[in-house]
Amino acid sequence: MPTESHVYHALHIVLRKLYFLPPVMAGAWFGLRGAVYTTSAVTILFSLHAFLDWPGNYMEQANQMGELASFWVVGLVSGWLFDRQRALLAELATANEETLLALVSALDMRAKNSRLHSLRVREIALRLADHLGVTENERKAIGFGALLHEVGKVSIHDSVFTLLKRVGLPELELKEMRSYPEAGYNLLRKIGFLREAAEIVRAHQEHFDGSGYPRGLRGEEIPLGARLLLIADTFEKLITGIGAVQCEEAVRIIREGSGGEFDPGLVDLFTGIGCDELSHVASAKDE
Repeated sequence: MPTESHVYHALHIVLRKLYFLPPVMAGAWFGLRGAVYTTSAVTILFSLHAFLDWPGNYMEQANQMGELASFWVVGLVSGWLFDRQRALLAELATANEETLLALVSALDMRAKNSRLHSLRVREIALRLADHLGVTENERKAIGFGALLHEVGKVSIHDSVFTLLKRVGLPELELKEMRSYPEAGYNLLRKIGFLREAAEIVRAHQEHFDGSGYPRGLRGEEIPLGARLLLIADTFEKLITGIGAVQCEEAVRIIREGSGGEFDPGLVDLFTGIGCDELSHVASAKDE
């Protein structure tokens, strides 16, 4: 039985158990290395505590030494498990991205006879996003939105692509083609990590003056990522598509669309980047 107050003894025991908390938290936040550093610090603090309050009871001495060993078991195991979880999540994210890349490459080959269109658009969109200074979550959404901006075209009949490549589209087929942003949104919104990207895909053909599709949004009603993506997509088509133009000419064309098709603020940002940084995407070739 404790010789001091029962309340004081109980409080003392509870506080002593809190030494287990920092190693677990460090393992969760910083992995095995963080758990080792934190457990080392806890060991020093607990050893000082044990030295100042070293009991005469051998059982209590053994209890304190056992707690000290437990700190290392808890710290090392939690750090290793959280590191393993992070590695598995990273592998899963890589597998997801590789699957998406295969999907959009196949779609680009079907629509444009090139598997690099969506990859180039993502590269340009991310450059713009970096210069704009968006958050990491916004950057991820923009990257996925750019990569998947034409995924809705899986719903378009092959005959429409044939007409588009040869003679352009009659009114009925044009209406079907313009349904692809909504179709892409409906595909992606059901996938948790792509919900924000789905909104960008849905709105990436909306124009700043309200003349776009599918909903005729205008100005800041259009998500920022979609306004940025429209510039990136247009630029990529200008410098790599049929009748491709030089970077400087593409920038001039986009500048002329400022306030109409494109967000004026983003156009200013885009034109300020310069062709030395942007035009490298045109050099990428299909393997």
